[in-house]
Amino acid sequence: MLFKSRSNFKDPVTVALVTLVYKPKNIDTWLELHRNFGISHFYIRLEDTPEIIEFLRSQPDVTLMVASSEKDSNQYSSLQKRQIETVNKVLKNCKQTFLIHIDCDEVLSGDINEIKKLPKNVSTFWMQNHEAVYSDIPTTADSCFKAKRYRNCKYETCASYINGKGGARVESGARLDGPHRFVGKGKEVKINVIVKHYESCDFEQYVKKYKRLSRAVNMDTIPFVYYRESILASGSEEKLKEVFKRYRT
Repeated sequence: MLFKSRSNFKDPVTVALVTLVYKPKNIDTWLELHRNFGISHFYIRLEDTPEIIEFLRSQPDVTLMVASSEKDSNQYSSLQKRQIETVNKVLKNCKQTFLIHIDCDEVLSGDINEIKKLPKNVSTFWMQNHEAVYSDIPTTADSCFKAKRYRNCKYETCASYINGKGGARVESGARLDGPHRFVGKGKEVKINVIVKHYESCDFEQYVKKYKRLSRAVNMDTIPFVYYRESILASGSEEKLKEVFKRYRT
């Protein structure tokens, strides 16, 4: 079902987000932060989270796709496959000028005009990610989107990915090529918008994520030491706390 966007219809250049969501924390806050940033529409694939279907359907700037997470598959590789398929499907039907792919534990920060003013010969762009660092292990009572500080993953060692996230002009030839970058027929540029990454948001989310990833996992496909150590520790919450503290606080 398609909904009308909240965007300012006088603005000929608009920016949309696409994301794949599973049991998100503070999704209402995530939406509002990006509305304030200037995002005009959200394309959300919601997996195995029936409790927020009605909320998302009630949002006039959300296009909702309800789906399954393929529970018995290798969640690390199958998630990336589903992300790529979802984003490329959205690109074919997107009504906005630009489309960005981020996760529901990531928030854009900066000036949206960095995107809106890109010249016509620029087809794709990317944004550096900064990773949230906490004073202590965050709990369910803590907001997903608050941290003590942020590591700039270009210059500091980050637990998760370091190569940023991307966006594309909605035009023929644009497609997502892996979960972090788009390709298109024109130039790619780096812009000064930042992706703030609150990986897993809190300890409960962290435990659930790595227990899921531990099912049918092929460790050879996972490039991040933090991910591998978390998967190996997923049978013990005490061991998971030790890994989280070492990498995230």
